[in-house]
Amino acid sequence: MSSSDLLPDSFDKPFKTYDEMLEIMSNRHIDIANPEFAKTALSNLSYYGLVNGYKESFLAVHGSDDFLKGTKFEDLYILNMADVNLNNIIFKYILYIERALKSKLSYVVSEKFGVYTDITDSRCHNPNDYLYIKNYTNSNNNRYNTLYGIKQTISNNRQNNIIEHYMNEKNHLPAWIITYKLSFGQTIQWYSILRNEEKIAVCDAFINNNSVSIEQRKEFLKKALTIAKEYRNKIAHGNRTINISGLPQLPKNALISLAHNALTSEEYNQGIGQSDLFAIFLSIIILFDDPYLVSNFYQDIEELFERFGEPIQNKTIFEIFNIPSDSMDRLYHLITSKFHVDPRRQK
Repeated sequence: MSSSDLLPDSFDKPFKTYDEMLEIMSNRHIDIANPEFAKTALSNLSYYGLVNGYKESFLAVHGSDDFLKGTKFEDLYILNMADVNLNNIIFKYILYIERALKSKLSYVVSEKFGVYTDITDSRCHNPNDYLYIKNYTNSNNNRYNTLYGIKQTISNNRQNNIIEHYMNEKNHLPAWIITYKLSFGQTIQWYSILRNEEKIAVCDAFINNNSVSIEQRKEFLKKALTIAKEYRNKIAHGNRTINISGLPQLPKNALISLAHNALTSEEYNQGIGQSDLFAIFLSIIILFDDPYLVSNFYQDIEELFERFGEPIQNKTIFEIFNIPSDSMDRLYHLITSKFHVDPRRQK
């Protein structure tokens, strides 16, 4: 049966007016004290974004459509605001990690292989080119595709102001310029095809901790960068922090050591810190090498949890986001152990 054969009322999800949406919510045990406010919120955030997006935290029975009695529409709205604010914070600091990777990678590549690339050499056969194919390993069978993709990105962005300036006014196009047009994923792939010596140099620039073997650090860096990229992509496409899933798993032994006792082996085995929100927190702090930046990250998270500190349906913000109730103390301990600075705001 085609859609043209269906009557308007026979669709699974027919159009509903805002008044009808309010009625549906009331039937699902959601209290609506201010209908006009609720309609405005629905017009800005949608029924799906507010009600279905956060229902798992408030359902009376898992898998049902009925909310716990006493659930207020304002509870859903506040939770949405907390979620959006948290995603904005994490997104901002993941961008710092992306910039750090591009900076550290281009530094190592330039130091070792020079500052010249021939964008017309799509086969990457010029030995004077820092993208020369033999400068990189093919251990993951992705060397040529990665280098070719970088060349194509440069070629496709020749009209970009920065690249155009270097192409027309300079006699070379250095790595620290082309990274401006590479995606986070492309930059991670570029890091992945580095030979061992260059990969160690980038890894040491991120994680300078001799208590963890270089092989463990390299594995952790790759996984932490990947989980940051995947998380950023998911929230950029509207996913909510509460129900993000399918992220890569951080390696256990390296994480436990680098986290400075912010996480135990037993907790990791229970799923905490593997690929959840707490894993994102830990990854960001471990990958940062700037005490000022990491203190700002801590303060932004601390301020958000204080602003949305009131329990919702007897659940704390930590329970709703499924992270340890003492998360801020754990992150504080990690930061003070790593940087020997106090990240807390002076009150």
